[in-house]
Amino acid sequence: MKVRLLPSSAGRDSQYQSLTSFIVDDRLAIDGGSLGFALTPEQIGSIHDVIITHAHSDHTASLPIYVAEAFPRLQAPINIYATAEVLSALRQFVFNDHVWPNFENIPLDNGTGPGLVFHELKLREKVNIAGFDVTPIPVNHIVPTVGLLLQNETAAVLFSSDTYTTNEIWEAAKEVEDLKAVFVDISYPNERRALAEASKHLTPELLSSELEKLDRDVKVYAVHIKPTNRDDVIKELAALGDARVSVGEIGHAYEW
Repeated sequence: MKVRLLPSSAGRDSQYQSLTSFIVDDRLAIDGGSLGFALTPEQIGSIHDVIITHAHSDHTASLPIYVAEAFPRLQAPINIYATAEVLSALRQFVFNDHVWPNFENIPLDNGTGPGLVFHELKLREKVNIAGFDVTPIPVNHIVPTVGLLLQNETAAVLFSSDTYTTNEIWEAAKEVEDLKAVFVDISYPNERRALAEASKHLTPELLSSELEKLDRDVKVYAVHIKPTNRDDVIKELAALGDARVSVGEIGHAYEW
């Protein structure tokens, strides 16, 4: 399994992450924050399966751009997978023919169906998407949000998505024998704990407590670090003294 965190800045090299999108094995996208501009023109349209963990803009911002740019070359629809709450938000606020065209109603040039198809994910129910077994697990954020457990024949990887202190996803991760890595939301430094609690994100100090629940010797990559807090968060992560924890790098290919 190969995982890449896409850049948030088009046209320049930066590790600042204000938007969130992952690509897995060059065929599955997790979240659409930067999906519409972080790929080359040649790559646009190569990914037909996208999972959206929640409806916040930093996870959906360029999804409509990706769909529109990919549409002229599509031979099959783009499939969006999300919970009912997220699908409802995408239909109501994004693909609504006001903010963006509703590609559910626009047929492909080859006449095989619409350009966009929505698929509902059920909490805790494993489903196969793009060759991966995917289990959506609810986490503790201010809107309905799922973390994702991805599995194939060689590895399992956990994506926390945006979350504050939570339990179920760590309990599920403890039961997975081939868990190789966790990508976890660390948005704010410890001094911003009140803001982290109000907006339902983690700090390095809170991560340390969460990892006690995981109780596994696996790699832990901190992502979703707010650019204005990046230096402080990185220092505080290093101060944890936990060899498992490092900062997720944009553009790096993590492979297991």
